[in-house]
Amino acid sequence: MCGIVGTVDLRKYGRVEPGLVRGMADLIRHRGPDGDGFYDSPDHNAVLGSRRLSIIDVDGSDQPLYNEDRSIAMVFNGEIYNYRELRRDLLRRNHTFWTDGDGETIIHLYEEYGLNLFSQLRGMYAFALWDTKAKRFVLAIDHIGMKPIYLHERDGMLNFASETKALFADPNTPREMNLDVLDTYMTFGYMIGNETLFKDITRLPPGHAYVAEIGRETYLHPFWEFPQPGTNAPQTSGIVYQEARDLLADSVRIHLRSDVPLGLFLSGGVDSAAMLALMSKEASGRVKTYTVGYETDTPDNELLQARRIAEHFKTDHHERVITANDWWDGLQKAIYHHDEPIANSSAISLLLLAEHTARDVKVVLTGLGGDELFGGYPAHRNLPQLLKDQSSWGKMLSGGREEGWPLFGNIEEYYPAMKRYRIIGAIPTYLPRVQQATMPRDEAIRRMMSFDGLVFSDSLREQLYSADIMSAWQKAQHKERTYSQIIARSWRDDPYNTAQALVINTWLTGNALLHTDKVTMASSLEARVPLFDPVLLKFAANVPSEIRMKSNKIVLRQAMSSLLPEFAQERPKQPFSTPIHHWFDNELNPRMREVLLDPNNIISSLFQRGNLEQLLKDHFWGKTSQVEVIYRLLTLELWAQRFIKEPTRTISA
Repeated sequence: MCGIVGTVDLRKYGRVEPGLVRGMADLIRHRGPDGDGFYDSPDHNAVLGSRRLSIIDVDGSDQPLYNEDRSIAMVFNGEIYNYRELRRDLLRRNHTFWTDGDGETIIHLYEEYGLNLFSQLRGMYAFALWDTKAKRFVLAIDHIGMKPIYLHERDGMLNFASETKALFADPNTPREMNLDVLDTYMTFGYMIGNETLFKDITRLPPGHAYVAEIGRETYLHPFWEFPQPGTNAPQTSGIVYQEARDLLADSVRIHLRSDVPLGLFLSGGVDSAAMLALMSKEASGRVKTYTVGYETDTPDNELLQARRIAEHFKTDHHERVITANDWWDGLQKAIYHHDEPIANSSAISLLLLAEHTARDVKVVLTGLGGDELFGGYPAHRNLPQLLKDQSSWGKMLSGGREEGWPLFGNIEEYYPAMKRYRIIGAIPTYLPRVQQATMPRDEAIRRMMSFDGLVFSDSLREQLYSADIMSAWQKAQHKERTYSQIIARSWRDDPYNTAQALVINTWLTGNALLHTDKVTMASSLEARVPLFDPVLLKFAANVPSEIRMKSNKIVLRQAMSSLLPEFAQERPKQPFSTPIHHWFDNELNPRMREVLLDPNNIISSLFQRGNLEQLLKDHFWGKTSQVEVIYRLLTLELWAQRFIKEPTRTISA
């Protein structure tokens, strides 16, 4: 695991300065405290850099990595879990290796297969490769975006980095807010698609390679998308459950490959319990487990359930109990390490847990992905069921974008079903906010994919947005490019698979995976996610919907039924969350008000100050509950203070 940075002269004028890349690498030292390495191409058109966290082949595998004649150089971040199998095959094909590490396999796969190499890889990765003979630059991230890459292009120069902050080592990179997409953040609490809240800085889309070659324009090479159901789907529940267990066991087995100590993030849920059960079968000693909980006794507290699971499997168990003040201090750190505003309160808890865990181990496995893979969110059940209740899938979509999508059309007709099936956390107050008689399909899906229903409604926009922000929103709303791209990428003939792909292409890639990478790497801790193995993803997409929809995550629960205690299997789903509702009304109330009501704050220029103050008063007086909106505003303000307000200030921890 590492962090990578670099600069490429896309016009091939030999203008790259090595000193800039060294400065970029210094800003992400936390991602790789074990060393650094740099490559300067012979024609000075590319400089690549890395910070290394040594996990496999600890004493070797210093970067950059090379092919046999050193005509191809690469910097690499991540892990290739099937590297042993790939290495054996490449040796049979007469390739010579310089190291015993996993990353070098990518270079030799590139020699063999070119841009078709990606189907061979099982792992999480980001890499930058310079091919001297072909004059080709390749920058790629894994199939689902576990290792992000950020880009900034200007005057034919490309800068890239694992974290946005590294891009600001270049004084030509603007530190300005992208107001055109501010509404996306306020709607979701994070950014979707490849845009960021920084002007002119984008994210490389998951499952894509950015390619620059002599004589042609740069282009994006897509190599993965959430699989379509195949024609050879397993037809019986028993076959599905057995195959799921076999694939889960294989994924955990290869994710345990490490030359340094590792552990597990353990919550009280079935996902991490399943990982623990499979790890226990592979481990030679006691598995180290790590859990975060709260001093406040609320439903968010998973300490007791996690402790029961740890005791059942006889783990070496560790707990990090945090207070409201701990969480607030962690929020300031998370703002820095996230780079972009991500209003996910559990990310702060994860950051504090990662700090605690990194004292013992360099690697942790997590249970992230069980909901996305096996249908644990309300969207996976409610959207298909609602469609089934009202009409056939095709008929429900027949309205098209111009005529509107009937799902959110006739309120009187659809109210009972919507109340019963609650679309992604929406509450009964959801429906009165839908004013139109019909709604374009894309807009309906955009609202559904906000995990809080209509937390940020049109009425709140009109109440809070300044004239400039309202104008930017209306223009962006008219274009609808981001939402349309995601919907087009996610659409499937089967409504269940559509819901699954939408969750992956929004929440997962824009929030869960991003914050997991950032807050763990802040402590030089590698987080591995066995449930997002591409083989498992392909399998999950192929399971018949009638099996998946029987009950919450039934495939995972049944596959692991013989390995998990009953109390772990039967526990109802609970989100990994924090007691911010309690804290914002009590211990953290003065701090939050100080930030949001400061007359010199940044959000006062974006929102109507008088209405913002009234929103806060209405919440504190109990007239309305606006915790999620308030948290998004708080995160936005703290982020802007750190990254936008003082453009001459050095970005540093």
